[in-house]
Amino acid sequence: MTRDGKPFVSTTDSRIGVLADTHNNESHLDAALRIFRANGIERLIHCGDVTSPLILERFTGFEVWLVRGNNDYDWMGLRSEARRLGNIHYCGKDAELEFDQHRIAVCHGDDESLASVLVYSGLYEWVFRGHSHRRDLDLVGSTRILNPGALGGRHLHGEDRSVAVVDLHAVASRFITLDSVTPPGHRA
Repeated sequence: MTRDGKPFVSTTDSRIGVLADTHNNESHLDAALRIFRANGIERLIHCGDVTSPLILERFTGFEVWLVRGNNDYDWMGLRSEARRLGNIHYCGKDAELEFDQHRIAVCHGDDESLASVLVYSGLYEWVFRGHSHRRDLDLVGSTRILNPGALGGRHLHGEDRSVAVVDLHAVASRFITLDSVTPPGHRA
């Protein structure tokens, strides 16, 4: 069972799109969703900081698991909008998921003690997290820790906006950076 009382998820597609820290940046989110669609990715895990419930509409056509980030102040609105839309599973502060016997934990990453417990428990093949706005892949024991980078917010380190695609069966991941995206109505 997940922490919100829902059963683990099982499916035959082994690829998952991972994204984080959208911070209401619609143009970057739209670009990321186009990338996922072009690659045939239908399942997404969002590591928090969507920021506004209104942006959840853009996830139409995907099945999404979403955890709460430190800038998701309207978490009740996020939960309500996720229920209304039906394709988004709002998981609260963290999630424990299983896809075809591959165990995954998800948290935003602002609570380092929670992130550490998930990583060092040894219970998960993958731990997905966000918050730092820096893409990263690390290995602790047999647990892979992946931060897909950020789609919005501040980028103090000058890093490109990015998402990740994880193939659970192949035990592989790749980062995909967004090309320069010009918001609608703006000239490049």
